[in-house]
Amino acid sequence: MRSFILFVALLCVSVFADDDLFQSSGAFSAKKGGISSRSSAALQPSFSEVPVDSTYILGPGDFLDLMLEDNYLSLQVYPDGSVAIEECGAVVVGGKTLAEARELILDLAAKRYKRDQCFVQLAALKKFKVNAMGAISMVGQQLVEPQTRLSYFLRQVGGLLPTANKENIMVIRDKDTLHIDYSAMYMKGNFEDDIMLKQGDKVFVPFVEISDNVSLIFPGFRTSVAYQEGRTLQEYFDLAGGARMQNYGYKAVCVREPGQAPRWITIAEMKQTKVAPNTEVEFTVQDMLVYVGGAVNYIGRHPYDPSWHAIDYVAASGINTISGTWNQIRVWRGKNPEALKLSVTEDQIMPGDYIEIPKSHYESFKDFTLFLASLLTVVSSAFIIYVNYNR
Repeated sequence: MRSFILFVALLCVSVFADDDLFQSSGAFSAKKGGISSRSSAALQPSFSEVPVDSTYILGPGDFLDLMLEDNYLSLQVYPDGSVAIEECGAVVVGGKTLAEARELILDLAAKRYKRDQCFVQLAALKKFKVNAMGAISMVGQQLVEPQTRLSYFLRQVGGLLPTANKENIMVIRDKDTLHIDYSAMYMKGNFEDDIMLKQGDKVFVPFVEISDNVSLIFPGFRTSVAYQEGRTLQEYFDLAGGARMQNYGYKAVCVREPGQAPRWITIAEMKQTKVAPNTEVEFTVQDMLVYVGGAVNYIGRHPYDPSWHAIDYVAASGINTISGTWNQIRVWRGKNPEALKLSVTEDQIMPGDYIEIPKSHYESFKDFTLFLASLLTVVSSAFIIYVNYNR
């Protein structure tokens, strides 16, 4: 029984000794041959896009590795910017460069250790929070990894809203405001604008003003871009991120400017087309048709081509100049079709139009006389039958 009690007592002592040993990771034994201490956070991998040099600014959350003679220690920069070494004291390194902090820490350690046998290095970079507002999916504070660039941060907050002004993203840093053209960054590869965020940065993404914009309508998606005088439709398309969207095989573009009738252009004409503020630009993927009938060789429908006029459709249908006439061509348009008298060489044809090529006056007169001749034949035949029957 006594042996069992003694065994239990020794087991408890060993357990408490182990606990004291593990808990000592936050403190360092200054005795020669003492236990080296490493923080679990410092042992985590630290990823860096570019090497961190001596100009790096230390702040709360950074981890430093210290070699003090034959002992090893990890230190975390406290929220007040200080670090402490047991039996040596504390020193403030927050806001200092890595080179400046290294000298301060070595001076502090020299109170107990040989300075030429001490070494300080950066073990893990601090994480920090960035406040983001404006036309983004997730507003508010976001935790940011060290060496995070603006483009990655914007994806981290869920991306930009369709109404975001991508040409003037503001990064407020101390008393300065950096204006970033995000569109030029990802469309033209302006990598120098993809800055790394720093602790204390604030990001604001402005909205496109409602009064002056150009709306672009894609299949199942609508967005807008801030209007700027002199821009072409191709530039608006690029700014809206159209090149990054699924290409559904656009057939044509419908341009609806304020106070003007809609007009259709080809995709190739976007590079030369400029529009007014508050214009709607719709990209269509439907097969658009124009119908041709009357005095033509091939009555039917033709694929819509924004560059074609009535004369082109009539020529494609093969007008019969003997029975048809050019100067009386009419176009029927709308849900309740009305006949429009248009110039066959200048006025634009719209999808769904019906082009009618009337017969010439001679053909119409010939048809009328043939009708009268047929009618007289029927009447005379009926009269002869009537007279013969009454006899």
